[in-house]
Amino acid sequence: MNIGSDKVDLQCDRIIIHAREPMDWPIREFCRVPISIQGQKYYLRSRRPAERPFAMIYELWPWPVDVHEASNKEIVYDEAYVLERDMTAVKNRRRELLYWVLVPLYPFLGLCWSRFKDRVLRPWGFEAKSITAASIALIFWLFIAEGICVGWLVGGILTYGLGHAALRPLDWMLMFLLGTDSVMRFGQSLKFDVEDHWGFCEWVWPGRR
Repeated sequence: MNIGSDKVDLQCDRIIIHAREPMDWPIREFCRVPISIQGQKYYLRSRRPAERPFAMIYELWPWPVDVHEASNKEIVYDEAYVLERDMTAVKNRRRELLYWVLVPLYPFLGLCWSRFKDRVLRPWGFEAKSITAASIALIFWLFIAEGICVGWLVGGILTYGLGHAALRPLDWMLMFLLGTDSVMRFGQSLKFDVEDHWGFCEWVWPGRR
């Protein structure tokens, strides 16, 4: 029979489940996890990879009558369980795909403010401390590049990028801003009790942190 997207083979002494998505069912000799199927109690005996379109094959045996030690976690395997498992698997694949799409922007993600990192980027797999450290390094090297352009080449990133000499005062301001931001955020990152890892210029508005 089919339970959701899975194919279930009911045999006389066991149940074979061809699952579309892997399930984190542990195999144990002691303190086994009871699995309830249509009111009957089973335990996981073995599992192995399956051929497409299925992902794994799970072999369940009837729960021994003389075994009274069991895990306090019981699994009810039904259509609702399979549906929730499949939806979770789809979300995880989308999250993983989005993660690899954003990986090339890793240093730039650290420029986002702390709340955005915690609420949005952290569930996608980006650790706030790591991306903030990468963004501090990025801002520091931009500060070095801007300093070379302004002090030695008599120009700047904005001046050379946009081709207007009148933008040189803005390059001085940009150099000062990049240097200050890298120092402020690097100093905060050295503290042990940091909860909010600052984004670019977040230190300017302490009331919003």
